[in-house]
Parts: sequence; structure tokens; C-alpha cells
Amino acid sequence: MKKNIQTILLSMFVGSSAIFAQVHNMVMPCQTYNAMEAAFAADPSAKVRYDDEQEKLRLATIAYEESLKNHKVGAAIQYTIPVVFHILHMYGPENIADANCVSALANINNDYAATGPDVGTISPLFSALYISSDIKFMLAHKDPLGNCTNGIVHHYNVNTNWNQAAPNYAYSGTGAGLWNPTKYLNIYVVNSICPSTSTCSSSGGIIVGYTYKPGTWGSGAAQDAFVIRSGWVNNNISNTRSLSHEIGHWLNLSHPWGNTNNPGVSCGDDGVADTPITKGFFSICPGSPWSGCTAGGENVENIMDYSSCPKMFTTGQTNVMRAALASATSGRNNVISATNLGPTVTDVNNISTCAPIADCYTTYGTATQVYTVCVGGTLTFIDVSYNATVTARNWAGTGGAVVATPTGVTTTITFPNAGTQTVTLMAGNATGTTTTTRTVSVLPGLANYAATYQESFETAGLPTNWSIINQTGGTTWQQYFGAAATGTNSYYMANSTNPNGAIDILETPSYDFASNPGATFTYKYAYRQQTSAYTDQLKVQASSNCGGSWSDIYPMSASVMQSGSGGIGTAAFIPTAGQFKTYTLTSHPAFNTFKTQSNVRIRFMFTEDATTGFGNNIFLDDINFNAPLGVNELTQSIHLILYPNPTTGSATIEFTLSDKAEVKYNVIDITGRKVEADKTLSLSPGQHSVMVNESQKLRSGIYFVNLELDGQKMSRKLIVE
Repeated sequence: MKKNIQTILLSMFVGSSAIFAQVHNMVMPCQTYNAMEAAFAADPSAKVRYDDEQEKLRLATIAYEESLKNHKVGAAIQYTIPVVFHILHMYGPENIADANCVSALANINNDYAATGPDVGTISPLFSALYISSDIKFMLAHKDPLGNCTNGIVHHYNVNTNWNQAAPNYAYSGTGAGLWNPTKYLNIYVVNSICPSTSTCSSSGGIIVGYTYKPGTWGSGAAQDAFVIRSGWVNNNISNTRSLSHEIGHWLNLSHPWGNTNNPGVSCGDDGVADTPITKGFFSICPGSPWSGCTAGGENVENIMDYSSCPKMFTTGQTNVMRAALASATSGRNNVISATNLGPTVTDVNNISTCAPIADCYTTYGTATQVYTVCVGGTLTFIDVSYNATVTARNWAGTGGAVVATPTGVTTTITFPNAGTQTVTLMAGNATGTTTTTRTVSVLPGLANYAATYQESFETAGLPTNWSIINQTGGTTWQQYFGAAATGTNSYYMANSTNPNGAIDILETPSYDFASNPGATFTYKYAYRQQTSAYTDQLKVQASSNCGGSWSDIYPMSASVMQSGSGGIGTAAFIPTAGQFKTYTLTSHPAFNTFKTQSNVRIRFMFTEDATTGFGNNIFLDDINFNAPLGVNELTQSIHLILYPNPTTGSATIEFTLSDKAEVKYNVIDITGRKVEADKTLSLSPGQHSVMVNESQKLRSGIYFVNLELDGQKMSRKLIVE
């Protein structure tokens, strides 16, 4: 009868294991071995080093256990590990509260001290093996430069969408001011983790966390840290056991079934004497004793398993971790050394209060991190300072900015004047104060161009009213001399030097679509896809509120862009005129809402392949805002001219009317600000002329003379020297 029951249970587990791949696509508890294999594939010598270091650690564990047997080890040693949580965020929900980290660390300490609330429910087959490891995790109170810290640092960083294939460990390493992993346990809290085999957008699953076992990297290497998804850092014991699990790997523990991320495949061993041979379990907790691989029962409740009931470590696992902490492998012995724990380094016993580190962000509707607004517009600023509780706060702005609540955690700020303005947040307490400043571009609500505008980049330099935004550093949009759809020049991205995930924006001036019914916006592009696996994207967006928020109009995939243009290939792409493709943005349904707007900005956002990067080139040319032909015909029919142009003083607008008409004209500068107010004239048929800059007060620069004839608008560029 016992055999029959065991057979039934075994078949249940095999069935569960058979669907592991399917469940695995939803939740992947640990990717440690996948990450390690990726590191070894990139550097085969690393595998040799790792094997050597693992042999040293194996012998060290044996020696430690022999010392225990021979009573050569004295009183219990307290192993204290300084911890720093690096919260990588983009001011979203992934920017978790410090309390989450404190609660998670308390749960971790319970797991390593064998004092968790579920200790009494551990199977009697293994409960006696669960002992205190004497390993204690404490938040660091000194940063690498000796500054006061609470051990929880919030970093604004796009790497919160973490790519396991190409991780950017920006805050740990060996340089001055960085968090050396031989002195701290660095825990990266991120929004998501993308597996090494796919991009973030197509991972199809949730990776909870991963780290590297000692010896994977050399001592002090930046990668010697661990990464965890933000939703698992809280007071939920089931979630925080994932952190205890990854720390176990960091302290040289394997999965009970061996060195893979796949339980349920075959009976395996982790090299620890008191952890039974097992296949491992995934999201189930079969009754104890379970004996699919070991007749005496398997340790279903082990924290290093993937079961749904992790509760304990064994004594043998504790010995492995202690031996790792006494070893020089990956500098683990330095982490717990008295020198490192002293007041000049990590100072874990310091209980003094730090000064807060000022930090804030903005919102505009549903958008965050908005620092562009029209004149008279309002942004909401939110204080998210960290490192200590803020007891004193003050918001201030330049350019006549009106702060609604100067001392509030949240405040609205209105910007009445155009130009570059700044907003400063002062955050402090009894220990001290810090400040942070945000720059806001306040733009006129008028379009830069009220009539036809064409740009083919033939003049050297960035055209007037254009801007480049290099979000991730490195290579960005630049002018190319010698390849174009028309003429000889264009703008391009040299993607062979652009790393994975790089984002670069080329932003156009603003246009008045409302006054030009039927106007079109067209552009030409040329692109070559490095390989068919590359996922570069050119996203064309529009804004009707001075760039306060942007709407996606046409996200162009790599396969769409290369088709009929540069195709697929690794040779550096320099297009011929015939390889440029034309797209009419105004024909896209998503642009319809902008056709009635009077101040529309358009931008080209290029995102480099998220996994590999360093792809092939993309080019843009002939960016044209085409007003209806009727306006052009009208301009010609009235013989509109502006002279002298350029001028050192005044200029004359000359035109001929065939009928009586009401004529209005004004002058604006390149920012859209009116420098000569509207003037309205009722004129009879015949030739007329009016003078602009009659007082000759306009400074040297570029201006636009706008003429409106019975509601139809025309514009001429004026250069004052």
C-alpha cells in the first residue's frame, strides 16, 4: 500500500515537472545558473577560474567541518554583512519605500537565525538540522566615501528594466565612490529582469532574481552583486524567501538538485551531506516524507529549492556559507572583517541620523518626468527625498514661477514667462540640508511655423528650432555630409557605436495645423538592419502642449524600416538617394487629433536593439510641413515679397490685392514670441506696402513676418544682421 501511495505521489510530481516549462514562462524563481553560464560563455577563462575557486571552497568547507568535529572551533562567530539596497527606478512604483527594504531584511535575518514564524511547522525529519547560521545582515551606515547613509540608495536609472544579457552595474565596483562588493552586499532592486536569451519586451515571463556564486568573477568585480525584482522586496515572507535564496547562492549554496535552474528533471545532488538527493520541486509542497529520489525523505522545505513551502537551511548548508565567508574567494572574508565593519568603512553599528538627499520628479497629466511646458502652464512637483526623514522643505523657482505650496511634499508650479527656468527643492532635518535642481523649458504657445516649412539639412549645423535629446549618453543624432534623399546632407545615427537600449531623439520645430487645413507632414528615412534578430525601433511622436506629453503616432520596427531600403547586413550602411523611403505622417490615423492643433511638435525617437546593440545606421532627410497649395497660390497671386532681406534695419512687405481685403500682420522671433504686435488694415484693391522693424529695435537674428489675408496665413523668414 505504501508503494502504491508513493507511486501516485510520484506521478503527480512528474506531471507537475512536465508542465514546468510552461509555468517557467510565467515565473522564473531564480536565474543564477543561466547568468553564470552566460558569463562563462563570454569568457571561457572565467569557468576555469570558477572551478579552481570552487575546489578551494570545497576543501575549506571540509576543513571547517573537521574543526567542528574535533572541537577546534571556539565560541560561535558572529558574521556581520553590511548591506546596501540600490533601488533603480524611473519614479514609478518600482521606487519602493525604504520600509520595504527594512522589512525584507528583517525576514532575511530571521531565515538565517532560524527564528522565522514558521519554524515550528518544519518537518520533524529535518527540523533538528536547522540551526542559527550566526550570519547577520545589517544596513551599512557609511558609503564608500565615508558619508552618512541609511544603506538604501535611490537611483534614477533606465536600467530598472534590467537586461540580464548586458547588465550595467553602475553603482558597484572598485573605483572611488563606488560600492565595492568586497565591502558590501550590493542588492539591486529593479522593475523587471530580462533573461539572457531575449529582449525585455519579449521575455514572456517574470524573473524574480539572480546572483553569482563566489569565484564566478574576480574579487571586487562589479558583477558580484544580486538583482531582485521590486515586487519581492517587502514584508511578505514568501516573497523575501527569494532574497534569502539568492543570498544563499552568493554564499556558495547550490540548488538541492544541483547546479541548474531546472527542478524536476532528474535526481541530483548539491554536494552537501545532509541535503538528500532530490529532483527538486516547483510551486508545490508534497507531503513529507517525500521519497521520489531518497527513500528516507527529501528536504522539500529547503530555502534553496523552488517549492511553495521554503522554511529552512540545513546544518551542512550553514557550514558551506560560513566557510565561504571565511574565504578570500571573491573577497567574502573582507566583507565581514573588523576593518571593514569599523567606523571609517561601513560602520554598521552607527545609529546617528543622516541628512536627507533631496530628490524630486514632475507629473503632467499621466506623464512623469516632464520638464517642458507652454507659457502659463503648470507642472506638479513631488518630493521623493531619501536617506532620512525630511522635516524642513522649500520649493523655489526662477522667472516668476508661482509655487502653490512652498513647503509641501507635493506642489504645483506655474510658469508665466518663456525661457529656461529652474526649480529648486531644499530638503533637510536637524542634521543638515541638501538641494536638487530641475531645469524647465518654458515655450511660447505659438507655432514656430505657420506656413510651409521644408528642411533638407543642407546648411551645416543643427537647424533653427530643432533639438537633440541624448537620453542614454554616447552616440547621438548628427549631420552626415555625403548621403541624402535630395541634395548632399542628412541626419543619421552611427549605430555601430551605440550600445544596447540606447535612446536618442531628434525633435523638430512646431507647426500650425489648425490654420492650415489639409496640411501634410512627410519625412524620408533609410535604414539597414544588422541582422534579422535586431529589434531597433524608430518611433515618431507628436505633442500639442510644447512637449509636455507625447503621443506615439507611428512606431516603426526594424523589419519595416529595412524593407525596400537598406535590407539586412553588417556592412556599414551609407544609403543612395533611391534607398530613402517616404512616409506621410499625417495619413496615419493616430495623427488625426493633431490636425486641429495650432502648436504641434514632432520628434523621431530611435531605440537601439535592447539585447546586443551596436547595429547599423539610420538616416533622416526631407522633413517637410506642406501647407495646402491654395496658400502657395495665394502667395504667388498677390506677388508677396519682403525686402531687403537680409537687412540691417527695417524691411518692407509688398503685395498686390485684386479685391478689397482685411490684412493682419505681425513679427515673431524663432521661439514664437511676438516682437511686433498684430496690426490690422482694411485695404482697397491695388499695390500696398507696409514696413516692419520700423523702429529698428530688433536685434540680429532670425524672425518670421506673418501675413493673414481674409483668414489665410502666409509667412516669410526675415534675417536681421
